[in-house]
Amino acid sequence: MDLVSALFGPATYFAARRTFTHSLLGTLLVIAIATLFTRYLGKQQIEPLPALIPPLAIAATLHLLLDLFQSEGVALLWSIRPTRFALDWLPNVDPWILAILIAGILVPELFHLVSSEIGAKDNSPSGRDGAILAFALIVLYVGGRAILHSDSLALLEPHSYRGESARRVGAFPDALSIFTWHGVVETQSLVCLVGVPVGPGKSFDPESADCLHKPEVSPELDAAQKTDIAQKYLQAMPLPRAAVARTQDGYEVVIRSMRDTAERETRHRVAARILLDSRFGITVEDLVWLSDIHLR
Repeated sequence: MDLVSALFGPATYFAARRTFTHSLLGTLLVIAIATLFTRYLGKQQIEPLPALIPPLAIAATLHLLLDLFQSEGVALLWSIRPTRFALDWLPNVDPWILAILIAGILVPELFHLVSSEIGAKDNSPSGRDGAILAFALIVLYVGGRAILHSDSLALLEPHSYRGESARRVGAFPDALSIFTWHGVVETQSLVCLVGVPVGPGKSFDPESADCLHKPEVSPELDAAQKTDIAQKYLQAMPLPRAAVARTQDGYEVVIRSMRDTAERETRHRVAARILLDSRFGITVEDLVWLSDIHLR
């Protein structure tokens, strides 16, 4: 449902992506629908509803948790608060978790095939041991990611960047390397992007940060930030940064999340764009795909 919403444009995608489908209320609805649908499909082998609810509830909750562990965020309190919660431990597509899950399916099947060839009998439920082992490995993996994320934040916070102390920091995961994190540091006048290597033998260099100046306080920026679109975007997205440019008819203000810039991700990422006339009146306010933005 989230991906289909992208066909209707960035505004619809922003409103639907990980909002009601990933809220506590939405998860309860998913559990209820899945329970009734499973009961309908299994009407030839009727199971009492109380027996169906626990496994379906666990599956739906694990889905919500895994997305909470990622950096895109989920609107847990959707309909009450628009804030998106994210722990920033996992990339949106984690090849290591996918590899563990695939191995958890294929390796037990291989052993079962070998044992059946030599005549050994196995009375345990098919796939159970592989599922338990895969689940345990994923728990250990996510726990390790959480520790490394905490270490990367600890490296970012105490340093100065272009002579300014950090006010806010964020660290976002790399899809392939668990020891590489993409840091974002906000100071009084700068927003800096910096690679954060963690682990034994790794050294962090704050001087390697790529720093961008925040726009100065101005009437056009103040007017843009007060728009409904900007307010919704700022409430939902982490570490925002505005860029202001003069146009032929007035001003253009773009607000984006520096998380997207740090992750070098533009596909299905959204920015807020506000156009103003020369007297700072709003002419256009909308959400646009980040890939269509050229202001840095």
